[in-house]
Amino acid sequence: MQQLAEALMHCKSFKERQERLSESLDHLSFNYPDLYTMIHREMKKRELDSNNPSKITKWINNQSSKSFVKLHEALMLVKNNNIMAKEGYMYNLRHMLNQTIENGTNIEIVVKICNLIEKSPNLTIIHENLKHLIHQVNQLNNSRERHIPTETLTGNFWPNYFRPPHVDHFQPFNIRPTQQPNTPVWPNILQPTNLNSAPGLPHFRMECLGYNHLEMIAKTKMASTLEDPQSLDNLTILDQEMDGAVAKWLHYLKLHKYHWFFNSLSYLEIEFIDEDNIDDFIAKVNKNSITRGAQKKICLSTKTLRDRSQKLNNLLLALDLEVTPNELCEFMSYMRDILHYPIPNKNCVVGDQLQQDIVLVMEKLLNQLLEKLGKIRSLAAQSLLGMSINKYLECTLLILGNQTFMKQQIDQTSMFAETLRCRVHRIPRNFN
Repeated sequence: MQQLAEALMHCKSFKERQERLSESLDHLSFNYPDLYTMIHREMKKRELDSNNPSKITKWINNQSSKSFVKLHEALMLVKNNNIMAKEGYMYNLRHMLNQTIENGTNIEIVVKICNLIEKSPNLTIIHENLKHLIHQVNQLNNSRERHIPTETLTGNFWPNYFRPPHVDHFQPFNIRPTQQPNTPVWPNILQPTNLNSAPGLPHFRMECLGYNHLEMIAKTKMASTLEDPQSLDNLTILDQEMDGAVAKWLHYLKLHKYHWFFNSLSYLEIEFIDEDNIDDFIAKVNKNSITRGAQKKICLSTKTLRDRSQKLNNLLLALDLEVTPNELCEFMSYMRDILHYPIPNKNCVVGDQLQQDIVLVMEKLLNQLLEKLGKIRSLAAQSLLGMSINKYLECTLLILGNQTFMKQQIDQTSMFAETLRCRVHRIPRNFN
């Protein structure tokens, strides 16, 4: 196997590597059918084990070199939509990373696992939630390599078949904004013109892009606004410290190449872009151009942003009635989608009614899931109910990583997720 791996890594292109691998597998299946069958069954078993949360903790608890190898493999095999399994990995990875940061243990092995998490598209949720810890591990490794002479460095635990770990040159933020008491007022739009960041709170940076983006609360000086109403025309999401949240949203929509357009507008202006006025907004920005296809996508997305509050109110009413599995799955898809949209901070609105509505919808969705779980004997991951559970847990991760939610709302969401996990763990599950 090592010889095969070395031969494949020496191939100059992906196509050449694929052809070489196919030839080797054909040779193995034809000349050694029993061995080929055994390898196939073992790979299938490992994939199933890697996607079964009940088996994850058992072998991760044993902090040996073998358990690290198995963890590395399992992260490659976990399915993208298996949120419960990913949550299990996140819990154990957080413990592993904290232990390495505190004690400096298993640094080379842990760096390889961090490298895999950073470069794998299927592990984006894990990366965004553990980004600050991964950064600290990389810093620890870089510091260690600078202080240890080259001749004393031991070899890697595995041959270096992967690229060197990515070094993040930015300082991560692990700061939660000051929590304000709930104020059920919505949506009284503010249009401040003089914004000063609250003491001790840094401005949002692009390295925080993802589920852990920070939308810092700033002080608003309304007096200066009244004295200089003309400056309202120049208010932008940069002034409102909403540029990070909007940038994350644009990446989600694959419209990030037009960030220059949105950065020149305020949150309120973005929210009210439609087919009738988008050309006027483009003329206001007065640079570059936006294709007609992109304009249509922008208008559809801003309409979704405008309709969000009404849609959440409709969901609250619908969830008090009988909901079919199909409807429940559609509701979950909507919530997962809308939680990628920017939530206005204190520079844009007064109060947190939107966040309150989202948490209330999550509570009602949880009740629907628990009711349906009580009527089944086993749970299939690919069933409508299984997909709804995965989407629900993904929604909770998006909420927990959004700093515009208050501590009470974060605690409630954490309790919802834990309640659902405990209920699912008591049911026989099929992860095929």
